[in-house]
Amino acid sequence: MKSKLPAVLQEIADVAGEAAALKIAAQHGGRRVYFPSADRLVAVDGEHYWLIDCVGHELARKICKHFEVDGRGQRIEIPLHVGGTYRQFVRQIAERLHQLEDEGKSSTEIARALGLTQRTVHRHRSRHRGHKNKNQGSLF
Repeated sequence: MKSKLPAVLQEIADVAGEAAALKIAAQHGGRRVYFPSADRLVAVDGEHYWLIDCVGHELARKICKHFEVDGRGQRIEIPLHVGGTYRQFVRQIAERLHQLEDEGKSSTEIARALGLTQRTVHRHRSRHRGHKNKNQGSLF
């Protein structure tokens, strides 16, 4: 079960992963932003659009392609960030990572679902190893 996100953020999460949706909400929540067509993702003068800086070129292209209508970009209202603070944002990602681990997903599957690198998943696991089940007693 995925965390509940507002409709637009859920659309972004379905296309590019929950981490991308939460990053966009954290940086641009409460604003109306422009998603250009996928073909016009790089501006004429070579500068990057804000979306590339936010989520990277590959995910930005997927998001733009999703919101494209008749080959043209769209302005979209981004809801306010659900969690409110960066710390809450990180906590949401960690909770979702634990949930996927409990479902038996591999590090590759988790990384893909959350828009993280496998290395980040492995680092998270090593930091939290042994802290998952608080009901389990100690052997010594």
